[in-house]
This record gives sequence, C-alpha cells and structure tokens, in this order.
Amino acid sequence: MRYIAGAFRYLIKNFIFLFAFVLIPSYFLAVSGSPAAVRALIDAFIRSGGNVEIKFGEIFSFFSPFNSYGWAYALIFFAASVLCLPMLFGFIEKHMRLGFRTWKGIAGRFNFNFLTTLVVFLVCLVIYEIWALITAGLIYAETFLLRGIACSIVALATAVGMVAVLGYLFSTFLLWLPCLQITGYNYMDALVYSNNLSVRKKGPIFLALFLPALVCFAARLLIVAFVPFLPAAFLLVELVFLFFILYFCVLMFVAYFDAAGEERMDLKKKI
Repeated sequence: MRYIAGAFRYLIKNFIFLFAFVLIPSYFLAVSGSPAAVRALIDAFIRSGGNVEIKFGEIFSFFSPFNSYGWAYALIFFAASVLCLPMLFGFIEKHMRLGFRTWKGIAGRFNFNFLTTLVVFLVCLVIYEIWALITAGLIYAETFLLRGIACSIVALATAVGMVAVLGYLFSTFLLWLPCLQITGYNYMDALVYSNNLSVRKKGPIFLALFLPALVCFAARLLIVAFVPFLPAAFLLVELVFLFFILYFCVLMFVAYFDAAGEERMDLKKKI
C-alpha cells in the first residue's frame, strides 16, 4: 500500500501541474467506450442475475477501447498519448530527480522521451489487448455454460482474477520506462535491470497496479449504472480515466526511485 499512497500523495500535491498532459488522451479514451455495451453488461450480469444473453462484442467493448464502436477514437488516444506522455514523464523525472517543479525545458524532453515512450506504450497496449480478448472470451464462454446468479458470480470472479493477471503482467514492465529514460540503457538492458529492481518489490508493485485497476473498472460500471444523464456520466468516466492514467505514470517513477534506492529531491525539505 506504500506505493499506492506515495503515488496518490504526489498526484494530489502536483495535480495542477500534471492534469493538462492527459486531458486529450483521457477524453478520447472515454469517447472510445460504448455506453450501450456497458449497459448491456450491467443488464446481463447484474440487473437480470445472469439471465439475459450478451454478445461477445459487448463484453470486449467494456475491456478494450479498440472495439467496433470506438476503434477510431482509440487510435487518436494512442497518438495523443505518445505525443503528450513524453513531456509528462520529463516533468515527473525532473521534479523527482532534481527537485525542480517547472514546465521549463519540458518540450526539450519530448525528443529524448518520445521513442522510448512509443515503444513501451505499444508493447503494453499489445499485451493489454491480448488480455482483453482472452478475458472477454472467458466470460462469454461462461454465459454458455452457466445461467442465473451462478453465471454472474463466476463472471465477476473471472473478471477480478483476470485483472489480477493483468496487474502481474504489468508489474514486470512497470519500471522499464523509467530505467530507459533515467539510465539511458538500451531496451533489453533496461528491461533486465528493471526486472532486477522489481523482483524485491514484486508484491507492493502488484498491489499498486491491481487494486487501482480494479477500482477503475468498477467505477466505470457504477457510473454508467447509477448516472442516467449521459453527459454527466461521460464526464465522470473521463475523470476516472484521467486520474488512472496520471496515477499509472506517477507510480512508475515512485516505484523506480524506491527500488533503485535513489534519493527523491522533490521530498527534500527546503531549509
């Protein structure tokens, strides 16, 4: 829980400096989701107790932005992310490593961080899409094998279990990007180094990924279920995505500095 607390502490304290970097990516990520598919998921597994048929595409649309409804918006989300996140990473790294909380020089970090951000983000996106495909397939298969409340319970347990699998997979790659951008290692050396750093922190890193991801998925379901006014629901979902993207980016560097034993200058008390 220390990493969760540390990431949120940094995020809340510096939110005014960070949120602008992810406004565009979070907007298009929210747009890529199909509200109708989310409602179909709620109707099938919650309101009807597993007694309503649901299509594979509706389940997949909940987990993946690259669905039949929003794939074009998802592409814009990807493009916006690889353009905006290098500057966000530059800001966070500079603040934690040097103690300077300023936007000055952030544009210059774009060239240095762009390629590493593109490669790591693309790898993580491919892993996530494969995970979403498998998760949706498992839940869809369960609708053929089970009916009623048993179907809902098993589908929920499968979803939670698969989010845990996702957290474990991403815990392997979480420190890769900070290692690339801070140490200057090549991709394979940075990956090996990041795994060496994270092996002693595997449990805390896993929890710091699993629990917030679970909350993010659950929050989206609850918002669509209980906020009937579509613009308000969309705004709330976008805020959830915005906070989660920022949290994930901050967590990378919080965990890296702790695992590497490097002093964070943003935490030094000014005399």
